[in-house]
Amino acid sequence: MESLLKNLRKNALSIISLLVAFSALGYNTYRNELTEDNRNIRYAGFELMKALNQLQLLIDYAHYEKDPTQGNSITGWGQVLYIGDMSGLISDKTVIQAQHLKKVWENEWRTIEVDIKSNQRVTEEIQILRQLVSETMRSLD
Repeated sequence: MESLLKNLRKNALSIISLLVAFSALGYNTYRNELTEDNRNIRYAGFELMKALNQLQLLIDYAHYEKDPTQGNSITGWGQVLYIGDMSGLISDKTVIQAQHLKKVWENEWRTIEVDIKSNQRVTEEIQILRQLVSETMRSLD
């Protein structure tokens, strides 16, 4: 037992250095994973913002310009589904809001060309999701 204590004292600096190295490695790994997660969330957030803007343009072209090419409601389905997919990479709150946007889109897509209320309801859901994504991205480390 005495020789063990003697060896510990003799090698204390080496043992402390080893503990510091393991701690630093653990922390570095943790920070790298957090950084990668944040990078993925940011990328998904920017993609989601672009898709939300494209959906907003689509419904505005459909309603205000009556442009069947740029305001094609069927194309909007692709945007809404993409928004739902990308929301899963950001947070549970964005998933819930994207599902709510999809539900509103299901109810309104046929009438956005002729009914201002349909346009407003979809626009409101887009704005809520845009705000949520923006807040989430600002909160990242």
